[in-house]
Amino acid sequence: MNAKLQSAEANVDVLNSHQALHTIQSASRYFFYATEFAQLTGRAPGSASTKLALHRLAEQGWITCVARRPGKWLIIPPEHAHYGAPPVDWWIDALFRDTEPTYYVGLLSAARHWGSSHYALQETQVMLKKQRPDLSVGRQRVVFFTKTNGENTPAVFFTKGNSRYRVSTREATLVDLVRHQDKVGGLDAISRVATDFAPQLSSRVLLEALDAQGQVPCAQRLGFIFDTLSLSKYASVVEVWLDGRPKKTQPLTRSEADESGEAELSTRWLISYFPKQLRAIREAV
Repeated sequence: MNAKLQSAEANVDVLNSHQALHTIQSASRYFFYATEFAQLTGRAPGSASTKLALHRLAEQGWITCVARRPGKWLIIPPEHAHYGAPPVDWWIDALFRDTEPTYYVGLLSAARHWGSSHYALQETQVMLKKQRPDLSVGRQRVVFFTKTNGENTPAVFFTKGNSRYRVSTREATLVDLVRHQDKVGGLDAISRVATDFAPQLSSRVLLEALDAQGQVPCAQRLGFIFDTLSLSKYASVVEVWLDGRPKKTQPLTRSEADESGEAELSTRWLISYFPKQLRAIREAV
């Protein structure tokens, strides 16, 4: 190391722990790596002194750990101390930017982002390429779903104030909701979201979302729901996508074994359904 570099490093200001947090937060950031904290405070990354300093800050309620290896931490602003962590949308992008850049906020969380919020959702639903356990940080809970080709799913970045995250488009959100219908409130929830989204849906982006999902049964179910809701324009878009693709008769939901009576068949969509389900779709809106 030459003398000039040694001299420059010697003149770098070493901050105490609270000054380091203030420096990070002054850049409107609440997520940081333990290695960054060590550098700001003049400690060796991974050292006992770094771990002890972070542990003390956590005990005092200033920060909370979001991942152990490598160490990833969140600053807790006073107005969010009751929740034990800042809002998920303040840090979800920073958490996955390097390891899962094709992540996106999806399903009912995406529906809420786009203005369809019929349910008091107590979690943030995030789509990842790889499986991982759900995450609880303070009172914030993140539930993960897996989509191996998620990088092809139409999604956009949303940035406002402290929030920055990648969220599926309305069209992709609907396709994902149909695929995960048993985990998002079933036909009622999908029907309400579809009705809310209808005025802003794009036929082109809907085709892109269907391509990204690539599942004929999912498209059949979505087309049937559009048709039942009299959203004929988008039912026709799904029908165009299905044209030429091999179709088999599919149940409208995966829980049809619990239904009573005789199922009926939509010849247009090759979807078997029960009158009760048809009423549920129509009455949801």
